[in-house]
Amino acid sequence: MYAIIRRYTPKGVDQTAINEFKNRIEDKFLPVTQEIRGFHSYYVLNVGNKEILSISVFEDKTGASESVRRAAEFVKNDPLKDRLGTPEILEGELLVSKEIPVGAH
Repeated sequence: MYAIIRRYTPKGVDQTAINEFKNRIEDKFLPVTQEIRGFHSYYVLNVGNKEILSISVFEDKTGASESVRRAAEFVKNDPLKDRLGTPEILEGELLVSKEIPVGAH
């Protein structure tokens, strides 16, 4: 499996703007991402309103690379585009992955 981490350091973004961005991600970006061949999972973290991290996991590098392209297109058209800036992108082979079903504990 292959993972991509996108790290945004937004400028002048408050909790309301982050919540609105979250909704746009869920409504507009996630459905497009889920269609990419090899999609496994997608997560977004708000790090103290100072950074937004997204983590995407795909079966292979091809799917992960396509997600980077689609994310760039999504951000380019998002109202927060000027405040999000260009993300730092980290990518690589996922060495360890373990998930348990919700409610298993």
